[in-house]
Amino acid sequence: MRIKEIYKNQIKLIFILLALLTFFVLIFQTKSYIKKPEEIVVEPPVIETALYTDKIYHIFFHSLIVYPKLAFSINSGDQQGYQDYMVTRTEFVKILSELYKNNFVLIDSKLIYETNKDGSITKKDLYIPVGKKPLILSLDDINYVKSQDGNGFANRLVLDKNGDVATEITTPEKLTLVTRDGDIIPILDDFIKARPDFSFQGAKGIIALTGFQGVLGYRTNNTNSQTYKKDLEDAKLIVKKLKETGWVFASHSYSHGTLFRDSSITLQGLKWDTEKWDNEVRPIVGDTDIFIGPFGQVFKPYDERRNYLVSKGFKELYGVGMDLYLEYTPNYIMMDRANIDGIRLLQTPHLLKEYFEPKDVIDMERFGN
Repeated sequence: MRIKEIYKNQIKLIFILLALLTFFVLIFQTKSYIKKPEEIVVEPPVIETALYTDKIYHIFFHSLIVYPKLAFSINSGDQQGYQDYMVTRTEFVKILSELYKNNFVLIDSKLIYETNKDGSITKKDLYIPVGKKPLILSLDDINYVKSQDGNGFANRLVLDKNGDVATEITTPEKLTLVTRDGDIIPILDDFIKARPDFSFQGAKGIIALTGFQGVLGYRTNNTNSQTYKKDLEDAKLIVKKLKETGWVFASHSYSHGTLFRDSSITLQGLKWDTEKWDNEVRPIVGDTDIFIGPFGQVFKPYDERRNYLVSKGFKELYGVGMDLYLEYTPNYIMMDRANIDGIRLLQTPHLLKEYFEPKDVIDMERFGN
């Protein structure tokens, strides 16, 4: 009996050992099949595209008014100018939502033409997501000039704690903060992050820069400044991040001088202006073949000044107009951009109805409410 009992205990022990072995084998196999987060590849959704042959849209904005009470005050120094040529943060956020609702999708301007080996250009077939309307977006004068200080605008672009492009603002209470809603760039970045189908192939917009007061809020024009090297370094870091996240850069002239407004700038004056931009701004933002005319000025066809711009390598020339004008030439494209600003919202709202309903986006703070 004693031997029999020992035998039974040995058999039980063997079964227990086998069960434990099986359990550990299963755990090992399961772990081997579980991938670490960095090993998991998420395939992007398949987007159905089709040849698009209708209108191509292009709109532009200036820097946003963050604090309308400051900008629209008689003490701002340019109350009427801000009313006419700017939109508020509240208006821009509403406009974005309306554009998205109305099936616009941001595209890179390079999708509408191709550059040939000899440097000439050719119109390109445009394929975009089915049911969408192509929209090019550009931003003028993202320089944060001194005259805007204390008038309700952001101070400059900065990198936030996550290394993303954000805005530095000063509140009416004189507090300096880093925010993600102080101007168009971080607002649009976050909007697209939440609604990636508003951007085709990662497109964001064109940032048009002058140079006479530096770039992006950094006084890179003043080589005698004690902070010049730091300003230059910071500006380059921000440009690098912007390029990595879908933004591109354009020349908006160096001076944005009034001689552009009435087309009285001479060829020699244009050459001086362009060379100044090449020397001070191009080293920061890199090469660009986009010229956005100050006051919409890109000169008339065959004008020696337009010929000069083309000879400098500019293949995209952008003016201002609401007619959706787009012309292809052998060496460049010429396109008008619709200005989204106070003049359009309040004086000619019917011209914006293709994009959104103006009365639905107007900020009542324009009227002191």
